[in-house]
Amino acid sequence: MPFFIGAGLIFTQDDKLILIKGVQEVRNEKAGLYNLPAGTLEVGEDFIECITREAKEETGADIALECFVGIYQAVIAIGSNVVFTIFAGSAPSNTVFLSDEHDIIEALTYEEVVGLDKASRLRAPTILKAIDDYHAGQRLPLVAVQSWHITELASIPVEKDH
Repeated sequence: MPFFIGAGLIFTQDDKLILIKGVQEVRNEKAGLYNLPAGTLEVGEDFIECITREAKEETGADIALECFVGIYQAVIAIGSNVVFTIFAGSAPSNTVFLSDEHDIIEALTYEEVVGLDKASRLRAPTILKAIDDYHAGQRLPLVAVQSWHITELASIPVEKDH
């Protein structure tokens, strides 16, 4: 079963949500759908590094991370498992968005995002769920996500009888 783990960003600017539209998607069935800036972890990367890198790659903007929103998992019937840690952050009013990866980066109202969801134009159901949670006040401190960069991990013996 393919397993993907990554980070996504509820990215705001002047009370609007910044979404990207996948034109050059890896999987063609996802082309033309809206998504949060997001991506999978690279080897040796922690969640904060991942979302900072992905936001820069996908919007061209430096972000000010504000909080951790939650962990969202999609267990897909075809056998994939996708887990994303969702953060929230913002960009100043004068930020110009530009990306080599996405031709369309839009600032949308919450109502417009709900409309995209109703029209099946969001890449995954977890997008609106995470945004709804954020709008409902679900905000955890960034220290709720802890990572350690270590050189080795001591083995933990496991008894096979248990």
